[in-house]
Amino acid sequence: MSAASIPEAIQPARIRAGSILRWPVVAGMTLIALSALFPLYFMTAGAFRTKLDWERSLVGWPTTTSMQAFHDAWVSGHISLYFRNSAVVTSGTIALTLITATLGGYAFSKLNWRGKSACYFFVLAWMAVPPLVLMVPIYVEMVQLHLMNTYWSVILLYTAINLPFNCYLMAAFFRSVPDELIEAARMDGASIHATFLRVMVPIAKPAIATLCIFNILYVWNEFLFALLLLSSDNVKTLTVGVLQMQGRFFYNYPALMAGLLIASLPVVGVYLVFQKYLIRAVAAGALK
Repeated sequence: MSAASIPEAIQPARIRAGSILRWPVVAGMTLIALSALFPLYFMTAGAFRTKLDWERSLVGWPTTTSMQAFHDAWVSGHISLYFRNSAVVTSGTIALTLITATLGGYAFSKLNWRGKSACYFFVLAWMAVPPLVLMVPIYVEMVQLHLMNTYWSVILLYTAINLPFNCYLMAAFFRSVPDELIEAARMDGASIHATFLRVMVPIAKPAIATLCIFNILYVWNEFLFALLLLSSDNVKTLTVGVLQMQGRFFYNYPALMAGLLIASLPVVGVYLVFQKYLIRAVAAGALK
């Protein structure tokens, strides 16, 4: 066998070795995916069961299909009210977050003003502070401001908790925008505010979409502060309302599964629709 033909003989063996080593990785990723999908399958199968069907078998597809569990969860479990509250809180938080984060990111990245570096470092330093250590001060402050059991208590809190990361995300994106665009806008007579609204905001649509996705997933799933600050049924969010259903529907597990499924579907839908933005954000963060 000549020296030139040795690599050609070794190449098939390397391909087979690579295929053999790839199978354990594929099997491991498949198990992880199944473990993530199993709770969704369990909720879906349980939500369409009757109480008698649930008592016969906890796992497997229902033998008798019924929508009664969804009716019980939506009406008797007040899921409709909790769903509306979560939608209001999420919408308010996203609106306030977009305004503060985009303005902050623009100011920290493209404007020159005294104390910019110190303020930016101060904002980023809050990313290292766990929100749980602030529970007592936050509760006392909300009581003093008379914001307990109001939408504004959690809207302002969620915005403040996520503001450091949101400002960092928008500032990092605005820094990647060439300064020549801003100079061209100023030469055309655009003010600072006009440059921000007409030039920077349209360019930053991918970053704004990523910001919205991260905040929607966080606000919709947040439980601890909602439980602490919202004790009235008129303002309770969906995560807290589902917790109450565990006691209300202790003997009606299909209704409980229906409530959990209703609470989970919006998050799953947002992820499936906007997953490309999430992948881009994670990849960009890894590269930086």
